[in-house]
Amino acid sequence: MAYVNYKRWGGDHNRPGNDAGCFKLALDTTRRCGGVLEHPAFSRAWAAYGLWFPYPGKWLQMSDPTEWVCEVWQSAYGHKCRKRTWLFYKSRLPEFKPYDANWERPKGSHQIGYHDQRGKDRNKPTVSKREASESPVQFAEWLICLAHRAAYGR
Repeated sequence: MAYVNYKRWGGDHNRPGNDAGCFKLALDTTRRCGGVLEHPAFSRAWAAYGLWFPYPGKWLQMSDPTEWVCEVWQSAYGHKCRKRTWLFYKSRLPEFKPYDANWERPKGSHQIGYHDQRGKDRNKPTVSKREASESPVQFAEWLICLAHRAAYGR
């Protein structure tokens, strides 16, 4: 959303790519220590750091046998909105492959944002900013198990 926010509101803090190095630090740390990095789907950070673009339905192994990417929909874990999310997984050893995700893709009963560009009749109820940014507990717990798998293989 950086390009939209920058076009709409301006300001250097909204300039695309201006995250003060947060994504790079998170990616470097995940690669060094192992674990899982979660980020919104279609984020330009993925291309900027040479990560493959995942798609829903399975893990894709990168050229490094300990690195994987996938897309999950947080609605499969109980979020009111579909909230597509991309994951980067890095294990200590190649045999510590990632656990399967819940690959379901429920559309969700609500939407993030205030309008649907397909027309007013397609609008769903809108969640608050807080609800939009939160992850379901079930998803957070699965991510913790996934990070543990990356480090310890179980």
